[in-house]
Amino acid sequence: MVDLVFKKGRIVFLDGVREGDLVVNGGLIEEITLDYRGEAVRTIDCQGKFIFPGVIDSHVHMRVPGALYKEDFTTGSMAGVSAGVTGFLDMPNNTPPIISRKMLSEKRDLIGDNSFANYGFFFGATDDNFDEIKRIENIAGVKIFMGESTGNLIVRSDETIENIFSYGKFPVVVHAESQECLTRFAQQYAGEDARARSDFHSAVRPPECAREAVKHILHLAKKYNARVHIAHVSTAEELDVIRKFKSEKVTCEATPHHLIFDVSAYEKLGMRGKVNPPLRSSEDREALWAAIADGTIDVIASDHAPHLPSEKDVPYEQSSAGFPGIETMLPIVLDAVNRGLLDLPRAAKLLCDNPARIFGVKNKGHIEVGFDADLVVLDMEIERVVDNAKIMSRCGWTPYHGMMLKGWPISTIIGGEVIYEGAKFVSASRGREFRFS
Repeated sequence: MVDLVFKKGRIVFLDGVREGDLVVNGGLIEEITLDYRGEAVRTIDCQGKFIFPGVIDSHVHMRVPGALYKEDFTTGSMAGVSAGVTGFLDMPNNTPPIISRKMLSEKRDLIGDNSFANYGFFFGATDDNFDEIKRIENIAGVKIFMGESTGNLIVRSDETIENIFSYGKFPVVVHAESQECLTRFAQQYAGEDARARSDFHSAVRPPECAREAVKHILHLAKKYNARVHIAHVSTAEELDVIRKFKSEKVTCEATPHHLIFDVSAYEKLGMRGKVNPPLRSSEDREALWAAIADGTIDVIASDHAPHLPSEKDVPYEQSSAGFPGIETMLPIVLDAVNRGLLDLPRAAKLLCDNPARIFGVKNKGHIEVGFDADLVVLDMEIERVVDNAKIMSRCGWTPYHGMMLKGWPISTIIGGEVIYEGAKFVSASRGREFRFS
């Protein structure tokens, strides 16, 4: 007798959607067949529903350590699991930043068994911690901030970047905004009149700064034939550069907020729309969708960066950059599928398989016999309004409040166990730290 059978589901593979039965046993996908006749502890009727790989959100900020009042691994993972995220990769710009083996060990101890989803970590680069990078184990990659963002992590030295690229053990994820360029524009827009502009944040961190950083980092990566992943690409100018360097080792991601919002959203969001990199023009937003269609963009990741409303609804200088996104990412993509902007197999590559492949997450990312049974059941007909009152993230709000989205996850399965269904958690099972190849 097997543990679990999904009957008559529309199974989303990377090369198409095919109806069948999916058999789970011992936490793994044991069989995929047209009509399973064996016995099971539990059978789930999936007729009319889609069986999708578990989503891996490869860019989140869970605020552990240092800011647990905004989010921790319990609240953040619950938010993700409720919306089909079975695993995530956490960034290192914490307080203090994760830049040593000791700090990473302490972070692991803080998390313990408090995450409902599987998880992994990025390690922060500085101008003087290369020896630590050479000694670290089991991480998703090394994060380089070329420009200042939340926290105080930044790498200013090309020698440091070249050392990391030449070492080559880990993928390198880059926040690509040139600090020199950001400083130049900050000086240019220093007057009070400029700060009165609703789109001031976008003006002071323009596409030019992102383009300069992307071009610079990709030239260095090419020199060492290194793996580099450009985080939260937001402009057509960046994409033009990336296409010139594109290879299996040069990958990039887009966020839902850069796909949905442009500078016109400041009118509604105010300071809640402040994010790094900032919201861009409608032409940039359209360029991102075109890059998804042509394969230039490899990943959609949330850049989940929760702050309390009280930290957002303040004057520009005090307002924190970033907002939550882990529990709205999959519904936003499914709504885009319903609107014909992409199909489900492409969504599975962007949200599941490519994150696993790029960062070396073992045995996850798509539906295949022998792979871990991390799965999501989708109802593509459900229409639901995003509501601040129903947000599970500790920050308690979302920039997508009031949006009607069509297509929602209804069950989340991790390691063959149903964790979330019927709009509630049905298991106390906890996630595990990813193992990386």
